[in-house]
Amino acid sequence: MKKVLFVVTVTVFAACSVKKSSEKKVLNSPKLVVGVVVDQMRYDYLTRFASKFSENGFKKLMQEGFNCQEHHFSYMPTYTGPGHASVFTGTTPQTHGIIANDWYNKKLKKYVYCAEDTLVKSVGGDFEGENRSPRNLLVTTLGDQIKLKSNGKGKSIGISIKDRGAILPAGKMANAAFWYRGGTDGLMISSTYYMDDLPNWVREFNTQKLPNKYLNQNWETLLPIAEYTESHGDDSPYEHSIMTGKKPVFPYDLVEGQKEHGLSLLKEVPFGNDYLLDFVKATIKGESLGKDTIMDFLSVSFSSPDYIGHDYGPNSIEIEDTYLRLDQNIADLIAYLNKNVGEGEYVLFLTADHGVAQVPQELKDQGATVGYYNDSTILARVKEELFTKYGDSNLIENYSNYQFFLNHDLIKTKGLKSKEISHLVLVTSLEIPGVKSGLFGTDLSRKYFSNGMNRYVQKGWNMQRSGDVTLIMEPGWLSSRYEHKGGTSHGSPWAYDTHVPLLFFGLGINSGSSSLKKTWVEDIVPTICNLIGVQAPMGSSGTTISEVLK
Repeated sequence: MKKVLFVVTVTVFAACSVKKSSEKKVLNSPKLVVGVVVDQMRYDYLTRFASKFSENGFKKLMQEGFNCQEHHFSYMPTYTGPGHASVFTGTTPQTHGIIANDWYNKKLKKYVYCAEDTLVKSVGGDFEGENRSPRNLLVTTLGDQIKLKSNGKGKSIGISIKDRGAILPAGKMANAAFWYRGGTDGLMISSTYYMDDLPNWVREFNTQKLPNKYLNQNWETLLPIAEYTESHGDDSPYEHSIMTGKKPVFPYDLVEGQKEHGLSLLKEVPFGNDYLLDFVKATIKGESLGKDTIMDFLSVSFSSPDYIGHDYGPNSIEIEDTYLRLDQNIADLIAYLNKNVGEGEYVLFLTADHGVAQVPQELKDQGATVGYYNDSTILARVKEELFTKYGDSNLIENYSNYQFFLNHDLIKTKGLKSKEISHLVLVTSLEIPGVKSGLFGTDLSRKYFSNGMNRYVQKGWNMQRSGDVTLIMEPGWLSSRYEHKGGTSHGSPWAYDTHVPLLFFGLGINSGSSSLKKTWVEDIVPTICNLIGVQAPMGSSGTTISEVLK
């Protein structure tokens, strides 16, 4: 009897303890979940420019929120389309299918764009080439899952300068995605995938002609130019000017620049971030986001840093000035959310879709062993070897995004073996300067690589969409199209392209940081889903970052 009594007593006590504990841990659900992506933001920008940041922007997120200091992408290629899809699906191209911005469709025998859809049209104007939707995405997103939880009552909206930066995060069930149409138009537009006509508040926003306002000025440095000590000099040979025939130096005459670029120039200057933030505010107000007890979702992608980074590189005064101004945008966004949604009534995370490489020529001039590779040269060298051995260079159907696609129909007709062709392709490629290693598609589909560069390739490789041989380039090497014009790019599995910020802020988020534990892009969505009590997207492969949550 004593034993039984003891067990019963302990059980009752435990039950009471669980009840009290759960009562203490119950959190109100946020009214609004905000996912912010900065296009092309390396983690070191947070530390390099910290002394010049305000207290209410990036610093506020780091000091009052949680900073995952060792946050990385886990795949290649690190491009904008795959990056945005991975952040919001909680998985990688291997599963969500967005393997690049554009890729060769081996079934259709042509290139496809990650957000193209011939079944839809643009909304806001009849614009050629703006037929966009998330149809190429193979899985659900965080926004989709939030809508599912509320049986479609909550809203999911994506906003960006770039169409893919708006469409892929918002998901297939989104209420809307809006992006910028430059040229002579200067409008925020959408797609018939979501709606037949723009909402009144969007039309009213477009009538303000804000792009004209932002481009009717010079781009001058926010601070005295002598204070930009974290960057190299203004007149640098490693930069590419956005204005033909002009040096890449301050001030930039944006009125003059419009003669060459039209209103698309807004994308390539930091005022593109100001304009996007104006639209974010209009969206929150116009769609009444976070105004009731039903959770809403908003994704915001700041695209201008990517355009600027490509032109000027990570060591430029232009990129430093862009991030000092973006710091003000982040502060403004937080203040607006606090006022219009309510402090402690929302949760926000901020990350990037990829990093960026140093300008190789700048590194070479300082003694580093880096360089430029030429994609045309790689393809020509491989085709030459195929012709020498098999008498036909057309055994390669396509080379793009570091991948060779074999012409399987021709190989079969000639009675050849794909395995032998793949082997020759890889062996020949490895002789070319800048090529470090490679993998066969057959190995990527049948084997499991647990770590290292091979794992990065595998997580970016999709059986239905990817090629037969994938190359990995040497660290620090870049496409030769940047060799003479200046500027830089991204796409590799190396740390400069994979190491990006990840900051959590708001309801239910701990204050602190993690400098030793590595986190991955797949972990963002599971962490948010755990916090808000939502089922993770159907392809999610990450794990919750437990330190982030209260």
